[in-house]
Amino acid sequence: MRILGVEHIGIAVDDLDACIARFESILGLECAGREKVEANKVEVAFFNCGGTKIELVAPTDPESPIQRFVSKGGNALHHICFKVEGIGDWLQFLTDRGVEVVDRVPRMGASGKRVAFIKPKSLCNVLIELSEEE
Repeated sequence: MRILGVEHIGIAVDDLDACIARFESILGLECAGREKVEANKVEVAFFNCGGTKIELVAPTDPESPIQRFVSKGGNALHHICFKVEGIGDWLQFLTDRGVEVVDRVPRMGASGKRVAFIKPKSLCNVLIELSEEE
């Protein structure tokens, strides 16, 4: 059970196509791929940036948590995702210590990875995602 590094930084956006175009034209980054994650009611786009990815996350449904997020504050930093080993052990470790988690068991995320989120109030008001390769 350990943290292997930052997997990605998630940015919630209201218009995925427009934001992809801006990241490509202004920063010179190339979109490495897009994927719909139906379970989370989002579409994501990834940009490789050294050893870390930037993930743009856009809602695909008015009931998506990302839709509520961008409706309140517009496009903004949404979460930091850590690549971990032993995601189930991490969740047990955290809950045993009273840390509030969104997911008590990992769920499927983008790119076939198992993911789980830690509630922001548990970690300095930052939403943290844990991610593990299947």
